[in-house]
Amino acid sequence: MAEAGDIDTALLARLGCDDVSLRLSRSYSPETSPWRAAAYRFDILAEAEPAGTISLRPGASYLLTHLAGQIGFSVEPAYRGRGLAGKAVTALLPLAKACGLSELWLTTTPDNLASRRTLERLGCVLVEEVTIPENYESYARGERLKLRYRLELD
Repeated sequence: MAEAGDIDTALLARLGCDDVSLRLSRSYSPETSPWRAAAYRFDILAEAEPAGTISLRPGASYLLTHLAGQIGFSVEPAYRGRGLAGKAVTALLPLAKACGLSELWLTTTPDNLASRRTLERLGCVLVEEVTIPENYESYARGERLKLRYRLELD
């Protein structure tokens, strides 16, 4: 599996889908990553304006495949309802493949209906519900369950 920094910069510069482009804002080594794995964080740009963020974490730890997800996204309130998260995930797929992934694991909470709809529109398959351990950061915020989705990469 490729590490952050090993990916062709030309690929990173051309990530986009429809009217969304991605701008690399940070790459992480496992030592500096909040996910304890190599990762890429991008700004989601809509009409050249920052509309949110998306991260690719191509590792395969339990943290990434069951709790945090190998992809995480957030769209600013003013840009929600436009399908930008789904377009941003689609834009990241070439990078996920370049990192050697054949599938992606994405997670969300049961009450995050917008995220669930995004994942289902992308063709993600709900695999299971996972109990959040007490030592995981979102447990302190009241989260108790994650829904775990798989997206097969062609």
